[in-house]
Amino acid sequence: MPSLRAFLVILLAALAGCAAPSDAPTTPAVAMPALDHAIASSTPGAAERAMSHKTWLWTRGGGPAQIHYSTADGRDFAWLVGQRRIFQGEWKAETTTDAGGQPLIQVCLRYPGVNVGGLSGTWTCRPAGTFFLEMQQREGGDPLRISGRTQALFVLTQTPANLAEVEARVAAIQGLR
Repeated sequence: MPSLRAFLVILLAALAGCAAPSDAPTTPAVAMPALDHAIASSTPGAAERAMSHKTWLWTRGGGPAQIHYSTADGRDFAWLVGQRRIFQGEWKAETTTDAGGQPLIQVCLRYPGVNVGGLSGTWTCRPAGTFFLEMQQREGGDPLRISGRTQALFVLTQTPANLAEVEARVAAIQGLR
């Protein structure tokens, strides 16, 4: 007959296997050279060229997915999933300093009078390298023709897989008119 001590050892071993796994990292941090390089090598001119006259898809953050068209003169038009309205705002690239006092280029957006789905009436800025790496897709021009519009041709009911999907819908509707 097993002893009480043997029973407790077996019981403790079994209970140890039931412990919830920890989310704490167990290995050293992994270097991210592409991100580090993108942040370190950003310049105001490079950030401006990367934003100017571009349509881009953004699915990060707490709000709905967004499609933007950013003009060369600093205007930005945002179309959010679930909205027919095209929100008009502004963008800029600026130089600031990081916590260590080093220069940091950031991209900033604001939409005066708006506080919807991650859009804000105050300037919201992110490091340029991070901002561009987190974009799901970006292409030149305004293929969705949202510049200057206040209303979209239709409401996006779900996050599009890519810009081509939305472009095809816009082209189909434009062809009917």
